[in-house]
Amino acid sequence: MSSAVQIETAPAQPGVPRAEIPPFELTHPPVAAPSRSQFVIAELLRHFGGRVARVEKPERWYVPTEPEDVAPHNAEPDWAQYGFRGQVGKLLWARGLRKKAIRFVSCNKCARPGVCSRYPEDHKFFIPNGCEVVFCRECADEVRRELFVAYRAVILAVILRGIPSGWYLARVSFTLRSDGSEIAPEHVKKFNACLRSVMRQTVGSSTGFGLLFVDEVGFEKRGHLPDAMRIAHGLNLHCHGIYFGPRLDWYRTHDLWMTVTEKAFGKPSRGFYVTPIRMLAHNPERAVSWALNHMLKYVSKPPAVTPERLASLIAAFDGARRVHSLGLFYGKKPEREKRDCPCPKCKALGILGVVGFEGRVLVNGGCIPRVVPIQNLLARGYVPLREAGRSAILSMGLAREESWGASP
Repeated sequence: MSSAVQIETAPAQPGVPRAEIPPFELTHPPVAAPSRSQFVIAELLRHFGGRVARVEKPERWYVPTEPEDVAPHNAEPDWAQYGFRGQVGKLLWARGLRKKAIRFVSCNKCARPGVCSRYPEDHKFFIPNGCEVVFCRECADEVRRELFVAYRAVILAVILRGIPSGWYLARVSFTLRSDGSEIAPEHVKKFNACLRSVMRQTVGSSTGFGLLFVDEVGFEKRGHLPDAMRIAHGLNLHCHGIYFGPRLDWYRTHDLWMTVTEKAFGKPSRGFYVTPIRMLAHNPERAVSWALNHMLKYVSKPPAVTPERLASLIAAFDGARRVHSLGLFYGKKPEREKRDCPCPKCKALGILGVVGFEGRVLVNGGCIPRVVPIQNLLARGYVPLREAGRSAILSMGLAREESWGASP
């Protein structure tokens, strides 16, 4: 309720004009406090001045990748429209991995666009938005590249500090005996725990060595023996790794592996191999690049050809990483450097250009990328940034060995 108050004035004296005060109305202050958005806007205006402008977004900033968005009310999506990936997604959905199923079928359907600062109308690129699901062929090459760049710096940082007497760089592999039964997530975790235990015991220390290894399974249809003679049919869990430390006693490590696996799985496993890497003392960069490239190729190889096997492997590694580091290689992964992305087409022409990606910048320095369907970008003349960069490298005459490393 509001009440009006009339101010009465005294009668004016003759010849002396007086100002008249208009009537005003007293109102109660608002009961509700300002919202958080109103408070933030008011603080920004108070500190920085200016005004608030609201604009309409021309395209969507968010592409639904959650089960609640693609399949509202827990309704199962139409998997038939996704082909082979739809068959895998249907099996993952039945196993309860609904978010992973949606991500798998949505892999490389959308991308983040960007244009060159010098030629925005001609040099247009995009980066596909992958699913990052384990054993995905579309994401395998990008994951392999990131792991190669990160762990090459990790291993070289340890080796370049000095090679102690009696130490060497070697490729190692451990294999778990299999009867062809399906791999469960518990088997993967127990396998990695057995490997850690064996390495600590055989070296005699938990930090006196460095080991980087990747979990792997065999091929489903192609093996060293005909399918009629195969027992595991590709379900033999094993790992390939890079070891840096004192020379390993093969007999001691082999016996430890048999003892630890028999205690964990009820039957011993005999698979242990070690192969030294040459030229470590003469050319460490080349030796490490070759060894990493050889080990990480198992990340990008397709182990399954049927939807059932691929869904089973994805479920087996749910919640578990495939790449692990121990000892001197643990916890040393360098942070990604924040820098501008050079335009590959301008670089091939010998000029400097920067690719700017569209997105919404946050107050804390983060960014929400703008994601657009790839079909729309291709129709507007955008090209994949990775392929454009590869073409620029080839046009400048750089050899493959300079990027991946040749065999030592």
